Amino acid sequence: MRIVYPETKVFQSMVEALGKIVNEVALIADEEGIVMKALDPAQVALIQVKINKDVFLEYEVEGRESIGFNIANVLKFMKRAKKGYQLELGTEEGGSKFRIMLRGTLIKKYTILNLDVPEPEVPDLSSLNYSVKGSILASVLGNAIKDIEAISDTVYFEAPDTDTLLIKSGEGEAASVTKLTRASTALIELEVNEPAKGAYDVSFLKNVVSLTKVSDTIDFMFGNDTPLYLKFSIIAGGEVEYLLAPQAI
Repeated sequence: MRIVYPETKVFQSMVEALGKIVNEVALIADEEGIVMKALDPAQVALIQVKINKDVFLEYEVEGRESIGFNIANVLKFMKRAKKGYQLELGTEEGGSKFRIMLRGTLIKKYTILNLDVPEPEVPDLSSLNYSVKGSILASVLGNAIKDIEAISDTVYFEAPDTDTLLIKSGEGEAASVTKLTRASTALIELEVNEPAKGAYDVSFLKNVVSLTKVSDTIDFMFGNDTPLYLKFSIIAGGEVEYLLAPQAI
């Protein structure tokens, strides 16, 4: 296997999000592209990274191949790359070794063992039934979460009517509210089948805030007492799906 992603730092951000909930992950590559999945031990949060083969500058994969690795170790290598460095991933010695190459003004090569990491079984995340669907600019969600985490442990997503989306903290002495309406250019799309409100742990949402820096838009879905679904559209190519269990309201 040999694949080349155009921007190491962007790929690093996706791996960092996975590393917030698991220590090891399997990269599965086939004729369509690659997938990496992570389910936290408490089964509260699930992350799925998908990158189509057309995104890669070079893509050489035979059948279905798997690379398992310790996330902390691989991030040490990726952090050595400068902005603009390409990332080459591959296997050596019959698949027993995992090769990482940083390609820029210098070429840096690292080789580690290919670990046997089981792939978690996950449902088709986008097929779940939700009352509210839409799309917003990624920077809006990033800033809203940062505002709320300073004063609250819970983030509320609410659509009180067909024209309004609220991302807010709980009510109290300190409160933070980001209000988006159809008139706002930050709210790209909003579909409300019925008014809904969901509560979610801010500490888990902090795990994916860094992805807002490498994404342009985020698709979202939620409902009353249903998981929160987020899909980050990565600028350099690919997508990250995030599913977070609700808290009781």
